Amino acid sequence: MSLNNVTVNIYGQEYTLKTSAKPEYYEQVANFVNKKMKEVEKAGIGSGSQLRIAILAAMNITAELFESNQKKEEVIDKVEAKAIAISEFIEDKISDIESSNQD
Repeated sequence: MSLNNVTVNIYGQEYTLKTSAKPEYYEQVANFVNKKMKEVEKAGIGSGSQLRIAILAAMNITAELFESNQKKEEVIDKVEAKAIAISEFIEDKISDIESSNQD
């Protein structure tokens, strides 16, 4: 697997990464981070330093990730509960059929 150098620009700073991923992937990631940093800047809560803006943007991104993971877990729990209910329903019907055949 070969590594490529990918240069991205985040909040006016260039960063060069070595990666096996397609450059477009990290360009999307950088654009997302840049967008989040600009949102923090526009909100005025990160005024002062680029580091403060970066940290607050990272916290916002992490909060979104946690929320997304929580929603995913809730969906998985619902799907698992439905699968168990369907399985129990099918087992009950099979038992009904088997007991009616024995009569």
